[in-house]
Amino acid sequence: MTPFLFALCWLLGVMAPAHAGPKIEPWMMADWDNPAPRLADAGLRVRDVATAIGSRLVILPHAPRDITLPGHRGPRRFDGARFVSAVARVDLPAPTLRRRLQDFSGYKSMFPLLTESDVVYMEGINQLARFRIEVPLPAFATFTVDFRVKQRLEPDGSISFLLVDGKAESLVAMLGGMTDELADQPVAGRWEILPVNERQSLVVFTYWDRIELKSFFARKIMEAYPELKVAGPYMVAMMSAEPVRRLFVSALPTASDGRPQGIERLEPLRALVEKHSAFGHVAIMEPDPARAKAGQPEALRYVSLATRVAAPLAHTRRMATNYPRLPEAIRELSEINVNDRGQQVDLDLSLRFAVLIIRFTLDLDVRNTWISPQRIEFTRQAGDLAQLRGASEWHELPGSTDTLMLISAAHEVGEDAPLLLRMAHKLVTQLPHIDQAGSLVAQLVVMERMKPWIERNAAGVRKGALAEPTLKKEVVNE
Repeated sequence: MTPFLFALCWLLGVMAPAHAGPKIEPWMMADWDNPAPRLADAGLRVRDVATAIGSRLVILPHAPRDITLPGHRGPRRFDGARFVSAVARVDLPAPTLRRRLQDFSGYKSMFPLLTESDVVYMEGINQLARFRIEVPLPAFATFTVDFRVKQRLEPDGSISFLLVDGKAESLVAMLGGMTDELADQPVAGRWEILPVNERQSLVVFTYWDRIELKSFFARKIMEAYPELKVAGPYMVAMMSAEPVRRLFVSALPTASDGRPQGIERLEPLRALVEKHSAFGHVAIMEPDPARAKAGQPEALRYVSLATRVAAPLAHTRRMATNYPRLPEAIRELSEINVNDRGQQVDLDLSLRFAVLIIRFTLDLDVRNTWISPQRIEFTRQAGDLAQLRGASEWHELPGSTDTLMLISAAHEVGEDAPLLLRMAHKLVTQLPHIDQAGSLVAQLVVMERMKPWIERNAAGVRKGALAEPTLKKEVVNE
């Protein structure tokens, strides 16, 4: 809905490890046990996963776990840590890919916006690496992130990592600057490189953080959008695994009819989606589409999000399409006019955003068309985005009264978008998947709000239904 705002918020906030001091303390090089789950811990077999995802990138949430991490002041315990894993199949043998990912000084040639990457100290299988990210922000000074990471080369070729320290800095217009120290901030994860066959591998980037940003600008963004704490790990996982996928996938862009994904097209992934949706959102990024012909709209690359809602299917669908009530969940919807003609529902939307200096309005005319009782497709008819297309579906989950809600969406910004969005979009020259990153964060924020809103309403309906017979019984007794 507002992909570039959320992408910008993430770049300013969640992606904020730091400027490293030269001191190396003993705990930084000590052996440690990485608590990040492996793909096998979820009961998944490599070849089955590789077949199911094909040339997509999939982000799977893991069951929450209690973990302990080393730190400057000693071990730190965190309850209910929710790791996510970005998984992609690449056309490179596992030993070759392991060598590439263990060459930390070569990361600056693999990952966009990463300008420096060096190993500063080694002790056995433990290493201390320093990285620097530079984000050229339109109308702002460059945002720089310097950070050190403790890395361990595991016997199976995987790479464990733990944030040691760092600093994020920028001189932000009209705010007098921002700085965030990240010493002892909890960030941990693992790269896994798993052989599929002699020519292909699975790359798995597993990540978790519980970062608390303290700078004024970052705090204000997080106060306005606390959902970014959930979206952040998904974004980091995607932005880490996607460049590797893009570099080492030899498949040609796929031809597409331009329609958003649905559960039928994602059938090979259905078992994965149903299982892991119990732990959080499952995100699916489609491969690059074939380029549009001259004079035709840009071919859209869809991102899908599957969320388990603790409410019956009919209730979930009814609430999700009760458009006059959506501002209860999406507070940015300052105005919504509905023209319901049965199979087609036209919406005239106005969304207003205001976080400190980030202020703009996005106006859209969107047509919703019922394809079946379980699927509705939406398309931009007019407004501030050049293209917006997607679909929502609702499906029953086997052995459960919960509903699997699937949203698939894609967009093109265009020249009529608000100035801030157009400026942020210029990052696409260095980050070719920024559109999909923004779309993913926007969907995550929306579903983080919609899910509890629908569930609270369903609980109220159930409570009323249970109370009704009791009231009738009391009347009879009188």
